Amino acid sequence: MECLQKLGYVLIREKRLLEAKEMLVKAKMVAEIAGDQLGVAQCLQNLGESSYMHRQYQEARAMFLKAKSAFENIGEQLGVAQCLRRLGDTSRLESRFSEARAMLLEAKSAFDSIRDQLGATQCLRSLGEISYMEGRYPEARARLLEAKAASENIGDQLGAAQCLLTLGYFSQPVGRHSEARAMVLEAKSAFENIGDQLGAAVCLQKLGSISWLEGRYSEGRAMLLEAKSAFDTIEDPLGATQCLQSLGNISQMENNYPGAREMFLEAKSAFENIGDQLGATECLYSLGHISELEGRYPEARAMLLEAKSVFENIGFQLGAAQCLQRLGKTSQKENKYPGAREMLLEAKLVFENIGEQVGAAECLQSLGNISWLEGRYPEARAMLLEAKLAFENIGDHFGATECLYSLGHISKLEGRYPEARAMLLEAKSSFENIGNQLGAAQCLQCLDKISPLRGLSQVGSTP
Repeated sequence: MECLQKLGYVLIREKRLLEAKEMLVKAKMVAEIAGDQLGVAQCLQNLGESSYMHRQYQEARAMFLKAKSAFENIGEQLGVAQCLRRLGDTSRLESRFSEARAMLLEAKSAFDSIRDQLGATQCLRSLGEISYMEGRYPEARARLLEAKAASENIGDQLGAAQCLLTLGYFSQPVGRHSEARAMVLEAKSAFENIGDQLGAAVCLQKLGSISWLEGRYSEGRAMLLEAKSAFDTIEDPLGATQCLQSLGNISQMENNYPGAREMFLEAKSAFENIGDQLGATECLYSLGHISELEGRYPEARAMLLEAKSVFENIGFQLGAAQCLQRLGKTSQKENKYPGAREMLLEAKLVFENIGEQVGAAECLQSLGNISWLEGRYPEARAMLLEAKLAFENIGDHFGATECLYSLGHISKLEGRYPEARAMLLEAKSSFENIGNQLGAAQCLQCLDKISPLRGLSQVGSTP
């Protein structure tokens, strides 16, 4: 039985998850026949790990709960703490942040009680990730830096490298691309030094994502292709498929919608083949987004509604809210402002309920833009100022700058040219500082329409 269990664990590490599951089920049956309660608990725990790595979170939760109960029955405190940690991580990945925080704090306390510094540090890293997902960036950074220092103190090079990678990952969405790149490069070097090919490949994947988010599409594509090759070499189908998904994102950003569609369809099929329902649904969401960008609104709506339904079925509230947000944007493009407003308000409420401050701020920004398009400038200004403040509070410079651009545009339309010029110049400078060339160009275009004394054009563009 022990050999079967160990082989199952090795297969999990090698990402051969279907084989691992089959091996662990056999090991569990042998342990049950032999009356080995510890062996049964460990098999349940590893089965949960297999489902967790497969992103089958509901199944993973069920296994971890069974394993936790089995460990408790035999007084195995370490096993209980490990299951608690994984239950917290599972809830975190499902965007159930309050529940996840409570479990991880309980797990950290349990690890502290048995003086397991590694387990406690892993909990601290996950708690930092939750703070990030809730948009509490300073708190997230503090926790992750603390976890990195703790990892270094106990000689856990892998944990320290993972913290560095996570810090880089979290710097990226709020527009700190240079800082993100430096951290991910440092993490990549650390992974390479300890011979962790998977960690190095993930870093390369992330560097590619940073490049395409900066608009450096050729560089981003080259890195992602290299990362995909590395994942293929170590037989990690999940990583390779995620690279394909990101390559689709690049084609979408280049307005190569046929190419993007082809990649998303291929990635969706690959996710389905490895049983990754979440990844497949993310691709469906992207396909709906492409249809929206092409003006094929009925098709886009159908795909987004299907993706929303799947996200809801697997308990992924964040994905469901993002679908609602995109459906609202689709209705906005169709000039169906009442419907768009209703969906964006609903999405905003969901984002607020799960503590996703970025999504909530984006919805508020879109609501302000709708009021702008309807010519209700005072209402639009109030919403955009509130959204700008929300973005600033969570350290999202890009979102705040977009709001500033919209506010400058509104001032121009109202004939308040000195105020408009000041806002647009400030927005241009901010876009340049965060490396967003498109935003800076849009500000320049708007400034060109304002003479030193008056606007040459009062025709607004779509937000």
